[in-house]
Amino acid sequence: MNGKRDFRYDPLYRVIDLTEEIRFIEGTFKSLFDRLKGINNLGIIPEILEMARYPKYEHHLGTVYQINCLLEGDKEIIPDKYHLPLKLSALVLHVGHLPFTYSTERALLLASSLGADDRDNKAKKYVKKRVEKILQQVNFGDEEQQKHLEKLFSLENYKSLYKYFSCHIFLDNWGKIQNEYGLKDEAKETIIRNLIDHKNDGYRYLELTNKVDFVQRDALYFGTVRLDISPKHLYGQGLLEDITDFASVDEEKLIESNLDYMMERFYDSDRIRGFSRLYEKIVASLIISNNFKMEWLEELDDSQFKRLITENTTPDNKKKPANLPKAWTKRAEDLFKDDIRFSLVFKLPDISFEKEKNVIDIEYKLLGKGKSTRGLCTYPFEKGVLLDIDYLRKHMLQPYPNYRQFSVSVFQNDSQIKFIELLKIIEQLSHHCSISHIENLREGICKQFSWTKSIRIDNKNVIDSISDAIANIENGEVYDKGEFLTKFLKSISSIKTFDELWHNFENQLFRLSVEGIVKEQKEAIEKSDIRKYFVKGMLSLPVRLLHFEATKKYLDEIYIKILETIPTTESNEKKGYLFEALWLIDSIRKRRGKFQFFINGMVVVDPTKTKKERDVHEFDVIELFINESGEAECWVYACSIADDCKHKNEEQLKKLAEGIHKIYSDLKIRTKYIIPENKSDGGWKPKEEETGVSWN
Repeated sequence: MNGKRDFRYDPLYRVIDLTEEIRFIEGTFKSLFDRLKGINNLGIIPEILEMARYPKYEHHLGTVYQINCLLEGDKEIIPDKYHLPLKLSALVLHVGHLPFTYSTERALLLASSLGADDRDNKAKKYVKKRVEKILQQVNFGDEEQQKHLEKLFSLENYKSLYKYFSCHIFLDNWGKIQNEYGLKDEAKETIIRNLIDHKNDGYRYLELTNKVDFVQRDALYFGTVRLDISPKHLYGQGLLEDITDFASVDEEKLIESNLDYMMERFYDSDRIRGFSRLYEKIVASLIISNNFKMEWLEELDDSQFKRLITENTTPDNKKKPANLPKAWTKRAEDLFKDDIRFSLVFKLPDISFEKEKNVIDIEYKLLGKGKSTRGLCTYPFEKGVLLDIDYLRKHMLQPYPNYRQFSVSVFQNDSQIKFIELLKIIEQLSHHCSISHIENLREGICKQFSWTKSIRIDNKNVIDSISDAIANIENGEVYDKGEFLTKFLKSISSIKTFDELWHNFENQLFRLSVEGIVKEQKEAIEKSDIRKYFVKGMLSLPVRLLHFEATKKYLDEIYIKILETIPTTESNEKKGYLFEALWLIDSIRKRRGKFQFFINGMVVVDPTKTKKERDVHEFDVIELFINESGEAECWVYACSIADDCKHKNEEQLKKLAEGIHKIYSDLKIRTKYIIPENKSDGGWKPKEEETGVSWN
């Protein structure tokens, strides 16, 4: 072999044969592949998880190996004339990656979306010029070109950006490749389509082989269960015409299941997503700054780019600053030093928004901000909250027509915490939340409030008490069985101000289930849990929705019925549950401030205690609201019919209030005892008494 090695050692496959194509492409364009050796395949992840560090070049070579195995595995389904274009496509696939790969590529697209005037956006011009050049090479029509651009700039397809950049590099070097292999111009279009045209078979071959390599390789470096799937098993059973069926079922499922595992365990872990989203905002802001040179994105590797954005120096002139904005390079430095850390507060994995909205639109909406040059980048550092909004890789439930599902996570700066910022976001989200989303929100907030960071929510007895009250109402003279439920539900769902609530699957199901069971199974209502299901749903609705005249009258009826029921109830324990339910209904029907959010049945769990002692701290009703001055308030109510109410609740109310204040110093906190007005004379109306524990 003229003294040349005919193979390379590889951590995953042991050895990889060096083909003639590998030698020519890597030899001719050596600088491109040398740069890949300084770019980590897992992008920003090794900055958080050291064990995940390996070069993009290694994955590049593994993908080429997989393509060669694919072509050897079944030579009938892929005509010979497509073999060389596929091999060349695999060889140039990764050369367009930017430093820190997907995180920087997403940051570039974020920078392209900042500001109201596209004409002044150098990042958008830079991306658009390159992408349009590639799209024109394959004769995509105007409509198809626009779709490609929209999916990139909406961040939906940001993981494809590097492929357009790889195509751009390939085009710049097409003459050398064409001369070496005597290729016709049609081969150029085939190679480009292999990289960017998802309708093309070559694209799907390349996607599969790329995935087969990185899933196995990432599993190796993450230290999880090692995969070592023989290409003979994966490709050797004969390719079928339907590309989705050509892999062996077992091996294909194994790859997909491991990808799902690594997505949840690593790629999409809270720590990595929070770090990456902060990194993207910092880099996006640096990119749009006056002194940022776009060629740095093409020329620098990870370590060089890190020095640029943290030390303000470039590799060619380490002494002279790059003159990037110092406030942003300081933020980058602090982020990489782990001096900036945002922790997850809550995550809504499948929330629906209008189909025409993209993740950037939704971020603006939830922040209550208009479009601005840097507003989407600066808010985490000013407000101490961070939004992570993304398109779903796999849809969980079918959304309403003209709506689609997104994931929304909210992080908070561990050293800069303001509860008002959380509450404002929850207010914006409330029009889109399902019953399960509200449960997620309550659980996330309660974990922040808990001094052990461990909680459970136990509101079963209150739900049962309200459900029984509705049953008693329907057993009276005014309503038939189920009629109170359907009339209340009709009044709720007819209010157009909150029409978006019904544009997600779970809330649709809630409404249809209640209406359907009442209509079809009136005689079975008493034996079903439909009233409890309704109450749970009703308590998850935006409080403002229950303040309309058409809806509030039903709360009034529930309140009156519970008030009538308490004196005739023999069990003191059940009286206590009814009284707590009475106060919850009473609180909900009182309009306070600009926005209200209720939690009932929060229990602080102490895992260090015995089972009997670990969850004795229960807090009956917590009311969170934005007052008329725009400040956040938290009122904690201890509901009790016992004579020793104050002695029983004082210590834990004080402990909770002090704990919340230490975390959220901006939050105005009041704690109150709720006791019967005069139970000895049958006066069971709730009466408020201050505990004396408050933080203003």
